[in-house]
Amino acid sequence: MSAPSKRTTPWRALGPLFFARARYIEMAVSHALALCLEKQQFRESYGRGVFPSQAWEAETRTNLGPYGSKLARSFGWSFLLTAAFFVAALAVALLLGRVALDRPLDIGKSLSLLGAFLAGGARLCGVGGYGETFSGEQLHELLHPLLFRIVFLPGLALAVIGQVW
Repeated sequence: MSAPSKRTTPWRALGPLFFARARYIEMAVSHALALCLEKQQFRESYGRGVFPSQAWEAETRTNLGPYGSKLARSFGWSFLLTAAFFVAALAVALLLGRVALDRPLDIGKSLSLLGAFLAGGARLCGVGGYGETFSGEQLHELLHPLLFRIVFLPGLALAVIGQVW
């Protein structure tokens, strides 16, 4: 493995996390190597050709792969669980007569509902769903807050827009 010049950015790793898992794992291993090479002792070992060993690379790949899988799975399950609660809430609203299928669609309420769904799903994913490492700088740990912000902030904006519509 050749030494990367810098860490992988979370934005670059976002697509591979969900759609190209093998590429994501390569990026995570490369990112871990960049983190190691920031320390003098590892840079010296790298210069002598001692670091990284094949065992280090294999172990890092084995350790970091499940972290990315867990993060992606947690993100999906958070939104499935949020959708289940939204369906249950809408069913109760239908039973109580607060929502009727024959009424015209209210854009403001629809925007608020969509915003609440996005913000709720992001928040549920935000309270957990990833493994923490000692350094807190591995790629999946950088992606977790990014995913939260990408979904939560537009959800919050839609909820507010829907309320003032």
